[in-house]
Amino acid sequence: MKKTLLLAGVLHLCAILHAQSSADTARTDAVIKNATVYFGYGAEITHESKLKVDAGTRVIIINNLSTMIDINTLQISVPENVALLSQRYAIHYPTTPVYIKPREIEIKEDSIEVLQKDILKMQNLVSIEKKMIEKTGLLIESAVVSSDKKILSSAELLKLLEYYNGKIDKSETNIFNHHQNIESINRRIAEIRKRILNFDKKVETKEKPYGQVFLQVICKTAGEVPVNLSYYTNHAGWTAIYDVRVNSKTNKVKLIYKAMLSQTTGIDWKKTKLTLSTGTPNFGVAAPQLTPWYLQLYVPGIYSDLQRRAAQGNAMRNNLQSALSGKVAGLEIVKADADQYRINETMAVTSIDPSTLQQYTTLTQGQLNTNFEIDLPYDVASDGQLQYVNIKDQEINCILKNYAVPRIDKEAYLLAEVADWESLDLLPGDANIIMDETYIGRSVIDPNTTADTLNLALGRDKRIDVKRSLVKELSSLKSSGGYNRQVFTYEIVVKNNKTTDINLLLKDQFPLSTIKEIEVKLEADGGAMVNNETGVLTWKMDLKPGEVKKLRFSYAVKYPKDKKITNLK
Repeated sequence: MKKTLLLAGVLHLCAILHAQSSADTARTDAVIKNATVYFGYGAEITHESKLKVDAGTRVIIINNLSTMIDINTLQISVPENVALLSQRYAIHYPTTPVYIKPREIEIKEDSIEVLQKDILKMQNLVSIEKKMIEKTGLLIESAVVSSDKKILSSAELLKLLEYYNGKIDKSETNIFNHHQNIESINRRIAEIRKRILNFDKKVETKEKPYGQVFLQVICKTAGEVPVNLSYYTNHAGWTAIYDVRVNSKTNKVKLIYKAMLSQTTGIDWKKTKLTLSTGTPNFGVAAPQLTPWYLQLYVPGIYSDLQRRAAQGNAMRNNLQSALSGKVAGLEIVKADADQYRINETMAVTSIDPSTLQQYTTLTQGQLNTNFEIDLPYDVASDGQLQYVNIKDQEINCILKNYAVPRIDKEAYLLAEVADWESLDLLPGDANIIMDETYIGRSVIDPNTTADTLNLALGRDKRIDVKRSLVKELSSLKSSGGYNRQVFTYEIVVKNNKTTDINLLLKDQFPLSTIKEIEVKLEADGGAMVNNETGVLTWKMDLKPGEVKKLRFSYAVKYPKDKKITNLK
């Protein structure tokens, strides 16, 4: 039986080799027509090819496909006068081995696999803790409702609520620790991958491996046959990056929206039309069905899908940057003074007037994703190096103002306040802040944490002095009955050392109490706008050059003498 199977295999192989070498075989190279690159990672590549064939049964071989495809996503399209009998994908390797993987690298890759399983365990634990928080919240609600039916003392109800709140605090702490562990493991994985990249150099050959598709077809008539095919690969991706250029004289912000693109698909993209998508690929064959659409509030520390994909894409980018020792295609960073950098960019398309680049980008917005279709051909090498793709730029109005929170930071900051930012279709990404042609530093734009107004931090403004101090003579501690009453009075002094007028947004706060035995009263607000729900005090003030302004606010805290408040100041 084994001899029969072996003989059949040999005969089948001989038949294929004969077919490939006969006149019934037609060969062609696939040409990339366009590539849809997904945010973070992933791309769908579309090839087109044309070849002349005779009528009858033929074998068509299409070369120069990616070696990193998801075979289940391979789609092939032929005209109506051609019947597709079978298809087979294979990788053509050069006669000289490109690379022999050392045992040491296999060990490191096994370590990565173990660490990735640890991450999955941590993610499962996070899910369990979230369910625990949800269940505990329902129990608290049930306890409060039942207290109306049962006669519970305030002390009993308080003790019950403290117990449940303690469980929630424990779960939230566990979630935080799990996220910290995940970040730590990701750093270990990145380090191992860096060691793999630096362990051994691959043997260079003139011929690189490439993917092939073998098609058996029946052509009704002789002539030129177009063949289109597409597939998905996760060896490409993009992340957003911005240049934010602020003009302090005109109060204008020029937001330059770019994509940081890289690919290691095994083939170079030559003169390829790019579509940059914020969505995720969906290649399922089952008919879609609607399920309930539940809205969720943003929770800091928990990644949205876009944030997760951006983080993974940025991790890939950072690993490549480390491996390439800062040599990045399309970007050159030249250090100037201590805090200044000059950024030089090289465009993939040099024959187009840069001032007209935006008109070649078409934005199509769906319910769940946004696509940027770029009607310009780009060359993207399969070397993992990073290059910029310009998406669009837009000039918008801004308001320059100063911002200070002396309770946390004694220094003031310069902010650029941008309204109506929702229309800019922003994604999570790094932002280079450039003010008056001077590089200030790098910030992060995260639409999930942005309110109605986008505030871009432009750095510390050392020409504004802000001092906050406790006024001892107006602060006191008195006892009466079984309670202490402590008064705190703070003075804030602001001085404008600039030669121009400034607009300052100043914030401070007073404590809040959710405990029945502890009472807090704002005695004097110092003319601030008061948010009683958050305890935040806000002052808006204009100061002329050299002008000094003082303000005071005070609050009183009443609490039992036998109790101690840990965070009273």
